[in-house]
Amino acid sequence: MKIDEYFSNLNEASQKIFSETIQDKKKFGEIHHISAFIYDFSECLFDVDEKNVLRIVSTQLDTSAFNMSLGMYRQAFTSLRLAFEMSLGVIYFSINKLEHYEWLKGQNDIKWSKLIDEDNGVLSRRFANAFFPELSSDIISQNAEAKSLYRELSEYVHGNYDTWDNNKIVLEPNQELIDKYFNLFGRLSSIILLVLCCRYLKSITSENIDQISGFLLEEMKQFSAIREALGGVKEEK
Repeated sequence: MKIDEYFSNLNEASQKIFSETIQDKKKFGEIHHISAFIYDFSECLFDVDEKNVLRIVSTQLDTSAFNMSLGMYRQAFTSLRLAFEMSLGVIYFSINKLEHYEWLKGQNDIKWSKLIDEDNGVLSRRFANAFFPELSSDIISQNAEAKSLYRELSEYVHGNYDTWDNNKIVLEPNQELIDKYFNLFGRLSSIILLVLCCRYLKSITSENIDQISGFLLEEMKQFSAIREALGGVKEEK
């Protein structure tokens, strides 16, 4: 088979998967709704470098969904992990500027162990108490969940043996992996939004708050501290 025929066949198979997968418009709409919000949230930040990294996170979330729609499941999970790592990374760098500037110059790496450190990471009581004390218990309760998510996503990045059973050379739809992707995305995006709110919400101008409050009141309504900070219904005591 000629090389152009070989890749044309792969493209045809991928487009067929896309046509079937994209039918779930509600879930794809939810993913893009969140990635677009993260881009809008970046507009509220003063630091240009933090703003730019958050925009990359937004792009990677959309990229992961696009890969998944084409049947490129391993690539989808890889992009999702990158978005997760960079989102927590930019928040970590926002309070560790020396490491941030070293990273921008290629002299440092994002270290997952530092991001989720129980004493000094972005899912620690110390972090929450510094920026949004009312979210302290919510933040630390997500530390174990973040570790679990990262491990699940890393299985596809590092090529764990059991992940190859559902990733054959021939492209074909896999509903099990599609369902898993949507599940992981939902859990992951909830943590990203929570940490963003914890770090930045109390320092954002009132004008920008008005622009993002509608989304947060709907998507983060389970967190009473965020709801009350945005002028929503207060928790009954």
